[in-house]
Amino acid sequence: MSEQLNPAEHFELEPVSIGGQELSFHIGPLDMSVNKAVIYLWLAAALVAVVTIGISRVARVLPTRKQVAFEAIYEYVQSTMVGAVMPAKAAANWFPYIASLFLFILASNLIGLIPLPHGLSFKTYAATANINVTAGLAALTFIFTHASGIRHNGIIGYFRGWTPDAPPGLKQLLFVLHGFSELFRLVSLSVRLFANMMAGHMVMLVFYVMILMLQTWLLFGVLAPVLELSVVAVSLFEIFVAGIQAYIFAILSAVYIGGAIEQEH
Repeated sequence: MSEQLNPAEHFELEPVSIGGQELSFHIGPLDMSVNKAVIYLWLAAALVAVVTIGISRVARVLPTRKQVAFEAIYEYVQSTMVGAVMPAKAAANWFPYIASLFLFILASNLIGLIPLPHGLSFKTYAATANINVTAGLAALTFIFTHASGIRHNGIIGYFRGWTPDAPPGLKQLLFVLHGFSELFRLVSLSVRLFANMMAGHMVMLVFYVMILMLQTWLLFGVLAPVLELSVVAVSLFEIFVAGIQAYIFAILSAVYIGGAIEQEH
């Protein structure tokens, strides 16, 4: 009971044990251990791969309902999340990355709402509620943004495009400020997803804890149903948040990459 009544332990990451052997690996200072966050990332990747490959293999001229739903998502990402914010010359090349990012984050967020076996009990956990996961995804967008900007504009042209024409001294100051803004993009992109998913799970955990605590109280029969309905309401809201956060992360990635390719002067 004490483990269930401590919401903070929900986010602790320990190496997974198989047959009493911990899957703990280190490459220099990097901890490459297999923990529950890694397992949930594998589940999300497997889900996206199975669904996309499965639908592509059974695609028909007269589509089924599942195919229609998937094609609607495909067209929405292609037209709204990529085509609307990226230059035409780059949209086709970057669509696979943006679509994969959206589907992977969406799958990770939704899987985090499903109680899965954790040892002898069923619990929920979202890999995107871990700052290391969201920072890693944001780092990919950060690297691709500047790599694509340099590729299309040249290294000198790209960094020259960071600042408008200005007097000496002011131009250098604007360049430094723009450099900081690029770093803050990396931070905001990772923290936004992490904070929203962690906050949602903390709220649900608090309600779960309150239900467990009320099991020994006289008011349990009155308050427990209210708390249970609250958990359902929060869970439904979290489904909405899961989709919105995947959308925001993906479309901002498209905006950043598109902006680096076709710089405003």
